[in-house]
Amino acid sequence: MRELDSIREKALSQSREIILNCRKCIQSIHNGDFEKARKHLTSAGRRLKTLYKMLDGYPEIKSAGFVENASQEFVEAKCLYNLERKGELPDPDKLGVSYVAFLLGLCDLIGELRRFSLDSMRHGNIDDANRYLEMMEEIYESIMDFEYPSSLKRKQDIARGLIEKTKSELAVASCEKRINDKIEEFRGLLDIVEKNKLEEKKKREKPDLDIDRVW
Repeated sequence: MRELDSIREKALSQSREIILNCRKCIQSIHNGDFEKARKHLTSAGRRLKTLYKMLDGYPEIKSAGFVENASQEFVEAKCLYNLERKGELPDPDKLGVSYVAFLLGLCDLIGELRRFSLDSMRHGNIDDANRYLEMMEEIYESIMDFEYPSSLKRKQDIARGLIEKTKSELAVASCEKRINDKIEEFRGLLDIVEKNKLEEKKKREKPDLDIDRVW
């Protein structure tokens, strides 16, 4: 019993470090610091392998919620990193996590992609915002093929809500962008009109050449 408690405490500590590394990785990605993100991700991957190895022979701990949470966080961070650097998701079999952890991590990934979409909207980059929305929809469609476990159903519902909300916000942002573009276009036309008026005024004010005075 003491040995089991000791292993559980070590596993809990390791899981916390994995989650911390993954969150730092995700934040670094949002900040555009991919070198720092890679270091945090590498550290999380090594810790996760160590955790799994330590829990060989302890299935009751390996299936514990905190271990699954650490696995999900790693999946989310790894997938986000891969999408931003390579434009594709990693092979779930190569991550060494359970399929359930991979699916739950993908659900959480949709929330991070929403952050990127919103940032793009704020900067007026509607094309990028739409690209992230498309990623969200593709991931959602892929996870909808699975109906287990109950925690996946809850996250599927949350993901669907995030997608619908992002669609609405993107529609508004696109409309505002078109309006702003038209306003800028109109301002440009006004500037041209004003410039032409000034040139005409200068021509009218320019004195005619007095031939008698010249001679």
